[in-house]
Amino acid sequence: MTFQAAWKWVKDIFQILLYIGKGISNLPDYQAYVKHLKENHPDLTPPTEKEFFAELLENKYGANAKRC
Repeated sequence: MTFQAAWKWVKDIFQILLYIGKGISNLPDYQAYVKHLKENHPDLTPPTEKEFFAELLENKYGANAKRC
């Protein structure tokens, strides 16, 4: 196996583990959200990744978050 092939394999495994980790932690996928916006709401400007997660955390834990 060449170095390039081994490095690609490591990167692919890392991406799979990252995807699984996000699923377990219940974090939404930013790239999927941007893709959805571009396909279904082309008139909207996607937020930056930082803005996306800041809004997510504000909605989940902020002052106006819905709690039991």
